[in-house]
Amino acid sequence: MSKARVIIAGLAVAFLAYAGLSATVVKEGQEATLTGEVAFDPTTVAKNFWAEKSKDYFEKNAVDLTTLIKEADGDFNSVASKYGYYSMGDKGELSFIVKGSGKVTEVKNKLRSGYFSFDLNGNPSEDVKTRIQIGPVFKGSAVRDSISLISYDDYTNQIEWAQVSVAFHELITRDVLSKINMDELNGKEFDFLGCFTVKPGPLQITPVELTVK
Repeated sequence: MSKARVIIAGLAVAFLAYAGLSATVVKEGQEATLTGEVAFDPTTVAKNFWAEKSKDYFEKNAVDLTTLIKEADGDFNSVASKYGYYSMGDKGELSFIVKGSGKVTEVKNKLRSGYFSFDLNGNPSEDVKTRIQIGPVFKGSAVRDSISLISYDDYTNQIEWAQVSVAFHELITRDVLSKINMDELNGKEFDFLGCFTVKPGPLQITPVELTVK
């Protein structure tokens, strides 16, 4: 090997050794610490909306559940353009923001997807059965999907979009449901404000406000 090649090889080895010693190992998920960039948190919008806008938004856009049932007359799709919200713009699952009052008839708070059944005051249809979801696992994403200010198009993928719904459910559990003694709820009168997605079977309402009398 020529003298020049020996020198080049030596410099290459020295460079690699220096690079290895000066390299910084960053744990997965902590890249922002090194780059200075703030990692995107898909739940931030949900948390900010809940803190700043949720009360006014839901109260302003809620329809009395008895009115909705009466006007729908067995077909909620018929009143979608008047009261409804689709999960993806003008398509997807159909949800509504509703309010009303009733009396608790059964509490299932030991289930993973807990709920309580109730008789809706002024219910115009005996065929429509009603429930309030109480978690800890909530079926569907009615709350997220009923908010016109939050769009699926603002998120990168389905995972981030799902995290938004989970964030709302956690906030509801913390701020609404944790204040209620579920063991003493049966037979009580209450007022509610919440959202439900149209599905076969009883209306599964996820509450955003719940006042037990």
